[in-house]
Amino acid sequence: MKRLTIILVAFLAAAVISSAQQLDSAKRVLLDEKISEYVAAIEAAGTDVQKEECDFLIGSSTDSLVRQHVALRLYDHYVSSRVMGAEAVAIHIFDTWFLPGIVKMESDMDLMTARVYADFNRRSQIGMPAPELTMYTIDGDVMDLCVQGCTVEDGQRHTVLFFYDTDCSKCKVESILLSHLLEDEDYPIDFFAIYTGDDQQAWQKYISERFDFRTSRTMITHLWDPTLDSDFQRKYGILQTPRMYLIGPDNFIKGRGLDTYSLALMFNEIFAHPDLTYGNPEMDAFFDNLIATSTMSYVQSDEGRRTAVRDAVTYLADSQLHAGDTTMCRQLLGDFLYYLAPKTGQAMKEGTKYLIDEYILGRNDIWNTADDSLKVVGFAEILNDLLSKSMPGSLIADIKVPGELLTAAKSMKKTMKLRKLKGESNLIIFHTNGCNICAAEIAAARNLISRLDRKQKNRIKVFLVNVDDILMSDPSLASRLFDRFDLSTLPFIISTDKKGIIDSRYMTLRN
Repeated sequence: MKRLTIILVAFLAAAVISSAQQLDSAKRVLLDEKISEYVAAIEAAGTDVQKEECDFLIGSSTDSLVRQHVALRLYDHYVSSRVMGAEAVAIHIFDTWFLPGIVKMESDMDLMTARVYADFNRRSQIGMPAPELTMYTIDGDVMDLCVQGCTVEDGQRHTVLFFYDTDCSKCKVESILLSHLLEDEDYPIDFFAIYTGDDQQAWQKYISERFDFRTSRTMITHLWDPTLDSDFQRKYGILQTPRMYLIGPDNFIKGRGLDTYSLALMFNEIFAHPDLTYGNPEMDAFFDNLIATSTMSYVQSDEGRRTAVRDAVTYLADSQLHAGDTTMCRQLLGDFLYYLAPKTGQAMKEGTKYLIDEYILGRNDIWNTADDSLKVVGFAEILNDLLSKSMPGSLIADIKVPGELLTAAKSMKKTMKLRKLKGESNLIIFHTNGCNICAAEIAAARNLISRLDRKQKNRIKVFLVNVDDILMSDPSLASRLFDRFDLSTLPFIISTDKKGIIDSRYMTLRN
């Protein structure tokens, strides 16, 4: 957008107003040049900006003749523009200036033509919900297309609507090009070839000649509506054929007035699977803020923090999957995995497990290249091996381990089976020498036990396991412990009930 260009046009219009009651040819040419410069300057600004600037320019022309010329010139430009979505600006100009009579068109016939154009295009603009259609297959079955209000499921596909006629020469060429593109690329899409005529024999012949191709991922369906009950002409602006639309998984229009080449360009962007890099300080700061914001919605408890992290994972994944943007989904989830991996604490660890289970392992719809396997899936498998040990709800490993037992009654060195601690709640703290965090957790555990009286001696038991001592004295036992527990980062605190069933893990006893 160049406001200076608009000011120049307004200044020129004022000069024309002061010099004559009608526009002479020289001044008309000069004005048209300025308008052309103006529309070129705002071409990449988006339709909302273009609408605003057109209103500004038309409104700046105080003389009725100049205003009419400017409005018509802008309207004609956007009606004839080959830029996708330009129709929305033309419709806006018609609705705002011509339809209410603020600016007159050159004839009643021109006004009627503009009204038809607007009526046949206003419901199928980019960014709008795709109008619903009820049509028929070649076998006579009823099919509903683009139904609004339905839940978008993970992996839901893009849709292409291709309207054509068997007698249309351009349609024949476009059909051949489309067949080659779809067969060669085999996009994961739903392609609906919609015949706009009513000759079933000609339709069947056309299908056999123009759409005879085989794909595994592209699903093609042939439809028609010979009685025109669906009103597809008005809903999708089918004033002529061929006419093609791209609709996203959310049933919103992403492309209109497409040809095969422009469709291929859009698909190349949608289904591009570039090699990505993961983990950077900017994204770490973003995730810090996202989790902090999510946590504010819950009580500040372990369960609340776990839920907040899971919600953050779900939000990042679903927001992109629902939009059909698997590239951005990969980028965000890969960054989040690298962010969570080194984190300690129950919420972060369980959040990592949730991310891996729900959105990485087994999700070939998201991760399906060698680069994905190397950078994300393989990394996730390593983390998952650790996070799958001693899962909540499972019985703790029945291993006899030396350690220090803390109870309300006494503290003693003892070798015990981890499943036989027999407290109503048992806390097992795996720790190492020289670790300040380990020392702080042990101090918190001793303080917790000290607050229990002898009548509560079986309520909580704490068992301290020094991993360094076991590594030195019994490497075989150490290996068994590493096999059953995630001891990659110490301290590792796990809680069991009196039957030895794991309640929680990756805990902290510090406030």
